[in-house]
Amino acid sequence: MRHAKLSLGTALLTAGLFSCAAAARADTLLHLSVTASVTAMPDELVAELSAEVQAASAGAAQAAVNDMIAKALGAAQSIPTIAASTTTYSVWHQTDPKDVWQASQGMMLRAHDGAALLALVGQLQQDGLAVGNLSWQLSPTLAEKTYEQAMAKAIDKLTAQAAVVAKLLHLQPHGFSSVTVGNDSQPGPRPMMRMMATAAPEAKAPPSAQAEEQTVSATVSGEARLEQPDD
Repeated sequence: MRHAKLSLGTALLTAGLFSCAAAARADTLLHLSVTASVTAMPDELVAELSAEVQAASAGAAQAAVNDMIAKALGAAQSIPTIAASTTTYSVWHQTDPKDVWQASQGMMLRAHDGAALLALVGQLQQDGLAVGNLSWQLSPTLAEKTYEQAMAKAIDKLTAQAAVVAKLLHLQPHGFSSVTVGNDSQPGPRPMMRMMATAAPEAKAPPSAQAEEQTVSATVSGEARLEQPDD
């Protein structure tokens, strides 16, 4: 029995010494947040157009809009490199300054082939559609790839900063207890030109749209664990 008590006491003493040693080497938590950015040239041209008609009756206004959009979709679908879709359809009754029915519908065009899309937009302007927005954007695939590059750059930056601070504090980095990755900013549409509906029929030449590099940023935050260096 005496031997058993001695062994238990030795174990408790050993555990106590280990606990003191662990406390002496307790982690210092360093809170860091960094942002990194990557630029990319947009690869997709997006055009938003609309057909808008006034008529004495709702039926007449809608019929005219339907014809314009159907013709526009047909022209777009004949070009394999262009993706077309329709957007909001609206009909309303207007009494001031005159009693008319007004109908409108929007459509969106997307293409990597900017020249083909601009030529089509010019044609649709001549057919009476108005351009609401024309902009170069990052396609979803390119936007995701660029964001991943920015995130990797931010993580490298976070690790490097943790090492620098650890050195200044005469400690050594020992990984991260937590890391948070957040989207700092994503590029949105960059309007290149806007036109009123009444001006569209007067267009003679296709519109122009010059692409420029866009910036994608990623923010990474974390708690770095810093320890006393080994003796």
